[in-house]
Amino acid sequence: MPDDVPDDSTDDSGAGLTQEICDFVADLDLSAIPEDVIARGRIHMLDSMGLALAGGASPVCRILGHYAIRNAAKGAAAVYATGDRYAPAMAALINGTAMHADNFDDTAPQPTPDRNGGIHASAGVLAAALAAAEAAGADGPALSVAFHAGCEIACKLNHAIDQRHYQGGFHVTSTLGVFGAAVAAAKIMGLGPAEIGNALTFASSRSAGVRSTFGTMVEQMHTGLAAEGGVVAAELAKDGLIGNGTIFEAPSGFMAAAGGGFLGEAIIGRLGTPWAIIDPGTSIKPWPNGSLVHPAMTLFADMIGEHGLTADTVEHVTVRTNQRIARTLIGALPQDSMQARFSIPFALAVLLIEGRAGIDAFTDAMVCRPDIVALMGRIDHVAYEAVEDGFTNVTSFVEVTNTDGTIHNGRADFALGSAQSPMSYDDIADKTRGCAAAANWPVEKTEALIAAIARIEEISDVREVTALLAG
Repeated sequence: MPDDVPDDSTDDSGAGLTQEICDFVADLDLSAIPEDVIARGRIHMLDSMGLALAGGASPVCRILGHYAIRNAAKGAAAVYATGDRYAPAMAALINGTAMHADNFDDTAPQPTPDRNGGIHASAGVLAAALAAAEAAGADGPALSVAFHAGCEIACKLNHAIDQRHYQGGFHVTSTLGVFGAAVAAAKIMGLGPAEIGNALTFASSRSAGVRSTFGTMVEQMHTGLAAEGGVVAAELAKDGLIGNGTIFEAPSGFMAAAGGGFLGEAIIGRLGTPWAIIDPGTSIKPWPNGSLVHPAMTLFADMIGEHGLTADTVEHVTVRTNQRIARTLIGALPQDSMQARFSIPFALAVLLIEGRAGIDAFTDAMVCRPDIVALMGRIDHVAYEAVEDGFTNVTSFVEVTNTDGTIHNGRADFALGSAQSPMSYDDIADKTRGCAAAANWPVEKTEALIAAIARIEEISDVREVTALLAG
């Protein structure tokens, strides 16, 4: 075991975990969810829906569209941006992928700085819940409850599983996201505790995805694969599939096999206490790239404004992060737009030269542009040796050396869009407008979507929402 990975081995405190999850999901209703949690949920649902429009035109979604045409029957759930209709699992696969295709979706972090590996929970959970809800004609309150149930389970599992899971290379967005998607779909379908347990058992056999796929189309699919697996799990459980009521805590169950153990204290008695979307919070992205890049981007953007930095005045930039971030992100010179989403040098070069970093910045043409390439060569990303008192798990330092010898230093412990610097519903409405514009989506449908999600708990049929997303 690496020195920086704590020993989170399971013990008797984990007994009954699966049953506790099943009971929590089955018993949950809207009245049990605090208003501040519901309000944050609206923000994250709108964020993911806007991303589905922008991501729907991505190459990976076109490939999945061809796959669906070859292999899937038409059905009751819409594929957003195109309006094609398939069975719920297939629609969830494509829509979940679209929500993550631009790497612009939210990230739920770990609660303590000694752990690493945030999870993109919303996309997989929401895609599964929406597909199941559209097929069932469920109402807005049911969608809201299913979304919160799924995100809470995915996030708390991520807080609990031994760090070996992430550090060994698994991508928790997919491996743990499938469980959140399964309970969200199961909640829409009205499954009881035993059936939810059966769905979770099947989901454990769908849990997959490794971080070596970062910067590829395969990683873009991880949220979609989680959503698809979750819908299939709930459908099979509804039809009578029998699984294992102790799939998480069993000696050879998921947590032992995939992580080597888990912290019972991080999840037992902690479901909804507090809600993970509030504490430690879920970060929304102001830029469409890896969230681990964002503290440095936030800091560098502030430094550009404060010191009047330009590509002509900056001689060299050094970014320092913890070793886990440095190992997760790719090297200095990305070769295409997908790799660029995991590169600190590219992100800072774009900010300095273009003054912004929107969806249109992450293109193959931008990656190859001579001025961007030249500036990336003057930006280093290195790791600091130790995590000191007061550091968060994303603490980042930026040092800028100007051509005149002037040096500017800064430190960021959080990023814009994090729980410590949150974006509001109005902020996300603007982000959604930008995503919709990138997809050439009708302005009137975009504005109607923004208004509808603001009152989602009053909507009697979710198809009122999905109609605004479907071409």
